[in-house]
Amino acid sequence: MNNDVMNEKLQKENEELKKENELLKTVIDRIHEAVYIVNEKDEIILYNTESEKMEGLDRKDLLGKKEEEVFSQPYYFSEEVTKKILKTGKPLINQPYWYNLNDGRKTNMIFSAYPFYYKGQITAVYVIFRNMNQLSDFIAITLEMQKKFIKDELSRHDGAMYLLDDIISINSKMKKITAEARKIARRNSPVIIVGETGTGKELYAQGIHNASLYSRGPFIPINCAAIPDTLLESLLFGTVKGAFTGATDMPGLFEQAEEGTIFLDEINSMSLSLQAKLLRVLQEKSVRRLGSKDQIPLHCRVISAANMDPIEAVKKQIMRSDLYFRLATITLNIPPLRERKEDIEVLARHFIKKYNHQFGLFVKDISEEVISFFEQYDWPGNVRELENFIEGAMNFIHCKEKMLQLDHVPEYFEERLFLLKKDSQNNTDYKNQKKPIHTGTLQDALLETEKNIIESTLMRNNGNISRSAKVLGISRQNLHYKLKALGITNKEL
Repeated sequence: MNNDVMNEKLQKENEELKKENELLKTVIDRIHEAVYIVNEKDEIILYNTESEKMEGLDRKDLLGKKEEEVFSQPYYFSEEVTKKILKTGKPLINQPYWYNLNDGRKTNMIFSAYPFYYKGQITAVYVIFRNMNQLSDFIAITLEMQKKFIKDELSRHDGAMYLLDDIISINSKMKKITAEARKIARRNSPVIIVGETGTGKELYAQGIHNASLYSRGPFIPINCAAIPDTLLESLLFGTVKGAFTGATDMPGLFEQAEEGTIFLDEINSMSLSLQAKLLRVLQEKSVRRLGSKDQIPLHCRVISAANMDPIEAVKKQIMRSDLYFRLATITLNIPPLRERKEDIEVLARHFIKKYNHQFGLFVKDISEEVISFFEQYDWPGNVRELENFIEGAMNFIHCKEKMLQLDHVPEYFEERLFLLKKDSQNNTDYKNQKKPIHTGTLQDALLETEKNIIESTLMRNNGNISRSAKVLGISRQNLHYKLKALGITNKEL
């Protein structure tokens, strides 16, 4: 073999070794464990990215230096671990260790250290660290992944069937909120989720529960607005026999949520007196059943939700400020559907697939005309209203039809979209343009009369929608529709 062939072969071998070396370094930099290596002279020859993150150091300042030159003093790890292994050749497996970093922070870890032999001689020691502060994160991620595989079975047991991965959105703000929810899920800090009715607050609450260390425990939701205060108190805190007529020994929802999550929906609807009692439970992390003197320790996570800005609720004295600050260690603000209209078509197609499965249909598309009206509509009921619309429309689709169109729209939704269709044909803005009322026909006269009655009722009630709707004998939603249809605004009253 001549020299040229030999040199070419050596070059190829060197190139392969370089390639393999770069690959191994890249892999070591991507793993979640901190890894560093010292040679027989106790000089640091490898220090991966996770080590930099854990200790707040830059490998450029460490490589080639001895351990005691770069780490805070006194530094015992070199004497107790790396130098000891260089002498004895015996590894140390799964050992606890803690020390102060250069910036004063204390770090706790579990490490394993091994000798490296080359040609029968120990030439290095490599150490693998697991940060104790991150172990809970990995456990939470593992539990969430496990729930993905056994989701249906678990949902029957603990009431939380949705994961954060089930949240459908292409909106950048929603993606950021979901990412934040995933991060905070792994801690036990209280969370308050703020958003209008139908935005998916409970979906987030369930997702956070399923991504947390509490996911093996129950998920206990309760709507604070749907239950009278006297009953809500006993439901939350429990009762003992004889506390009041008919009372029995019954654990409250806080007790039932042991090692799990309690979700307090519409917390802003709870009375101020009951809020004070709830605050005491949260501060003391224990609950006393009605009629009992015994305090029962609590081990559960608390997630709450409000359908109005809690700061505004505090200003209006609807919500106690001290309770808000206790619940709002972390706040997630879910935007309404009208502020993320790019999600409308994505969600509509998702719901079509859902009801295809439920109704045995084969709808594959949705007409551009329907999508256009969807995007013009304000969706006061948010995602829940959109799903209800799709479900209603799917009931009118023939089994052989492949596209959802306007003629599938249920009558009650058709009323909501009627003005949009008229304005679209006339190139007018649905939000700012009143519907013209012409005189001369019975229909016009009835509309004019209806408008006058609604305006006078609103004036008598100082523009209060809820009270006016009650006086008129219609729902708030119906009154909102009529205000839009008749071109009535409170500014004109």
